[in-house]
Amino acid sequence: MPALSSTMREGKIVSWSKSEGDLLRKGESVVVVESDKADMDVETFYDGILAAIVVPEGESAPVGAPIAILAESEEEVSEAKFLFNIMTSEFATLFVIFFILKVQWLRFVGC
Repeated sequence: MPALSSTMREGKIVSWSKSEGDLLRKGESVVVVESDKADMDVETFYDGILAAIVVPEGESAPVGAPIAILAESEEEVSEAKFLFNIMTSEFATLFVIFFILKVQWLRFVGC
């Protein structure tokens, strides 16, 4: 989620003007975001393919959070979707819990 003002902490997706699988060109409007001040069109910073929409219409995300995944080529689209699905699954939650416990254990044993 891009910061659309200096006071913006989160934004709400009003509407996506592009769909998953669409080819995007740098500077093209992709999504309308409601900030703390107004609704604004957000442009893509890169050329690519919209592989996955992470934050659907009507939902909010904090500034800095990913709202979509952009792939550079057709080959990367399926890989990007696969990685996104893994990271949004219960597997990701278990991985994070395991990682936190491992870090705490390493600190406990003095590594």
